[in-house]
Amino acid sequence: MTESFGTIPSLRAVPYGPGGSNAVGLLSTYQRSQIAGIATFLELPAGKLVYREGANAQSVFMIASGIVKAFHDLPSGKRRVLAFLGADDVFGLAESGHYVNSVQTITSVTLYRMRVATLADVLRKDASLAFQFLCKVTHELRGSLRHAVIVTRPDAMGRVTMLLRMLEQTSQLSEGATIDFPMSRLDAASYLGLSLEAVSRALSRLERSGIIAFEGRQRRTLRVLDRTRFEKIAAAL
Repeated sequence: MTESFGTIPSLRAVPYGPGGSNAVGLLSTYQRSQIAGIATFLELPAGKLVYREGANAQSVFMIASGIVKAFHDLPSGKRRVLAFLGADDVFGLAESGHYVNSVQTITSVTLYRMRVATLADVLRKDASLAFQFLCKVTHELRGSLRHAVIVTRPDAMGRVTMLLRMLEQTSQLSEGATIDFPMSRLDAASYLGLSLEAVSRALSRLERSGIIAFEGRQRRTLRVLDRTRFEKIAAAL
C-alpha cells in the first residue's frame, strides 16, 4: 500500500429532480477541494482487503479509479458478493460503528480515505455537501434495488446481460465502446445468484449468438455487436 497525492475527488450519481437518467458529477469545485482537504490518497493492489465485516468503522472511502467488491461471508462458508463499485463511488458507511460487509479490491485501485468523525463534522457544517452525499447514497440504494430485480430473473442469460449493461452504464461508456469485465466469473456468479457453470454458459451463448464478442486472450474485455438484441434481453423481465 502506498500513499500519495492524487486528483481531486468526485462523486457521480443520478441526481434528484428532472434532467434525465444519466449520472452526473455532484460536487462543485469547492466541495471537491473540501473533501481533498480531509482525505488521504491511497493506492492499493488487486486482491487487497480494504476492511472486514464487523471491524470498527473508522473511515469512509471514495474511489478515484479501479473496481472493488463488497461481500458477506455466510455461516455456511459461502461468500455472497453484494456489489461492485468503481470510480466516483463511496463505501464504508456503517451501522452502530461497525462495517456491515467486507470490501476487497478487484483491480488496482486509488482511494480517498476520510476519517468518519472528520467527514461527519464537515457534513454538519455544509448542508449543500451533505445533500450531495444523500444523493449519492440514494443512487447506491437504487443500485441495490436493481440488483434485487436482476436475481429474480429466471433466465441466466438475462441476469448476465443485465450485469454487462450495468458495467457499461457505470463506466459511462458510449455505445460501441468496449466493456471491461474485471471480476472473476466466480464473483459474477455470486453477485447474480447463479452457478459458475451457468454464468459461463450464458456468456458463451451471448458470444455464439453474435450479440457480444470478447477481446484478448484473458477475455476481460468485450464489445456489444448487436445492440438491439442486447438491449432487448437486458430489458425483458
